[in-house]
Amino acid sequence: MKKLIYTLLLLLVTFPAMAQSLFEQYERFLTEPRTYVCYRPDGKLKIDGKLNESSWKKAAPTAPFVDISGEGFPTPKYETTAKMLWDDEYLYVGAVLEEEDIKARLTQRDTIIYYDNDFEVFIDPDSDGHNYFEIETNARGVIFDLMLDKPYRSGGNFMVQWDCPGLKTAIHCEGTLNKSKDKDKYWSVEMAIPHQALTMNFNNPLKAGNTWRINFSRVQWLKEKGPEENWVWTPTGRIDMHMPDRWGYLYFVDKKVGTSQDELVYPYNQAIYKLLWAMFYAQQDNYSKQHNYLRATEQFFLTDKELKALPADARIAVEATQNTYQIAITNPAEGVRYVINNEGRFRTEKIPAREVKNWLWMRLNNRSDAEWKKWFALLKECGISGVMFEGYNENIYRLCKEAGLEAHYWKWTMNRRELLDKHPDWYAVNRKGESCHDKPAYVDYYRFLCPNHQGVAEYLAEDYVKEAHKPYVDGVHLDYVRMPDVILPVSLWKNYGIEQKEELPEYDYCYCDVCRELFKAKTGQDPLELKYPMENQSWINFRLDAITRVVDAITKAVKADHKAISAAVFPGPSMARKMVRQDWGEWTLDAYYPMIYNKFYYEGPEWIGRSVKESVETVNGRAKIYAGLMFGDIKDNFEEALDEAYNNGASGVSFFDGPDEEYLHKFKAYLDKRGFVVK
Repeated sequence: MKKLIYTLLLLLVTFPAMAQSLFEQYERFLTEPRTYVCYRPDGKLKIDGKLNESSWKKAAPTAPFVDISGEGFPTPKYETTAKMLWDDEYLYVGAVLEEEDIKARLTQRDTIIYYDNDFEVFIDPDSDGHNYFEIETNARGVIFDLMLDKPYRSGGNFMVQWDCPGLKTAIHCEGTLNKSKDKDKYWSVEMAIPHQALTMNFNNPLKAGNTWRINFSRVQWLKEKGPEENWVWTPTGRIDMHMPDRWGYLYFVDKKVGTSQDELVYPYNQAIYKLLWAMFYAQQDNYSKQHNYLRATEQFFLTDKELKALPADARIAVEATQNTYQIAITNPAEGVRYVINNEGRFRTEKIPAREVKNWLWMRLNNRSDAEWKKWFALLKECGISGVMFEGYNENIYRLCKEAGLEAHYWKWTMNRRELLDKHPDWYAVNRKGESCHDKPAYVDYYRFLCPNHQGVAEYLAEDYVKEAHKPYVDGVHLDYVRMPDVILPVSLWKNYGIEQKEELPEYDYCYCDVCRELFKAKTGQDPLELKYPMENQSWINFRLDAITRVVDAITKAVKADHKAISAAVFPGPSMARKMVRQDWGEWTLDAYYPMIYNKFYYEGPEWIGRSVKESVETVNGRAKIYAGLMFGDIKDNFEEALDEAYNNGASGVSFFDGPDEEYLHKFKAYLDKRGFVVK
């Protein structure tokens, strides 16, 4: 109760702040930063501030600088642009600053240069938002260079004692310095910044294909009227240059300037990056107001707009205490986890590629050995891990194994015809007293055994062990491990002229003498005398437990033989209990294949996801869930159906009644696109 009250109070506290979506709240901090593609010079550069070499002329200028706060603020009075080049030793920066009255008063290195009119360079080579560099100069060429361990917003410290070793700078003035009576044109800056100078925790060297974060600022401090101006290449959204997440992207290309026009390659998924920083700013605000951090994803009240751009199977995780937090967004398709903490430290982590196993349910047919070999090779090539064969043929199993596939024996469990003559008393009886022995429900092949009859569990266990012992069999796969359907999938009602809005007595099993006596001994009640048997939880559990005991006996025997055991089960444990007395969430098999045939239930692909999610949550890591998909049901929504299965935690899928060769190749392309590794 205390936990519930705490949660409700927390939601009440945080909800007002989240009335707007995060993207709306922090729009100014989430605009897409500017980008620059940087090429090699086509000749030697003389660092003289003039930018008159051929390489500089060919290099594209940045977009003109804008107010630091971004859109909606006045256009700067004077235009400022920058250019960049690189080689094996230096990053070259050139800038042109229009100015009618060029001024510079300060003359001593490492004084606060922005108290003059200045030009500033900010560089974060590894893009983590920490351990970045700042180099400032005025029109005299006086340098202020420093390094910061983290931004000021996170309690950062600046290290003025750091001097950029090997730095070359020069200034050129088109006009006269510190003479206000004449009218000047501009001053230009040229810098050669050695790569090796930027060494603090440096793991992203300047080389072709890499991307750095960079920004430029022009501070107009020496004004006759009003506060200073802050003009920047890419705006931060507020008067604060120390927001490395807002800096531009600098992409290095191994080509000479003027020979190519390349597009920036972002170093990470921009949708994930944007959302991660939106959540960071939300955490900052919440802490300033509540002195606490949001501790669960739900507390951010993320909208569809914020989530829809994420990769299909992206996962958000929030870990927080009162004073610290970490937010991670995992992108399995890329094999990368994006992480940010309370200090604004951003990093990416490689994660292992997601491993999946995929299956087919197949009936044996009369293919030649050559045809089988070709078929199995195709399955293996297209991402199928194994086959559930209904029946046994040693040669076919051998060919399957030789192709690198698993071979499992798929066999019905409770639905058994072979005992009709030998054990007629073993068959389940409905509430009308009719036995599956001579009056099966729905169809003639529905010959279900009673799970409580002495000898049934032992017979089935021995039978499955016998199948598991056969050559080339990797495991056994249970099917029809249940009672007859007390409720059919709605699409089948018309086939039998019924409406199963309630449990009808002719489809409600098992009321045999054995079950009645066992239940009476346990509860003192005869199930035939129950007024509402469909509502009596003891009677419901009695039959669920009976099936479970049979499964336990089979499982114990098969696992003692060191073979795998799995089952085709009804979709979602809740549906399975209601429809067929199958409590498979309590079993101890290695894997479950819920038969999520969505069109049987007049459902779309999204229902696959809901069913998989319930199944995965139920087994809670104790077993694998492989989504059983009817190929015909998903053919028109193939990728969407697969996404629903995998995105909700399925360890793979299993196809029934397909797919054909065309769709097998589509399946392979899908697995490759998602970056899955097939085991």
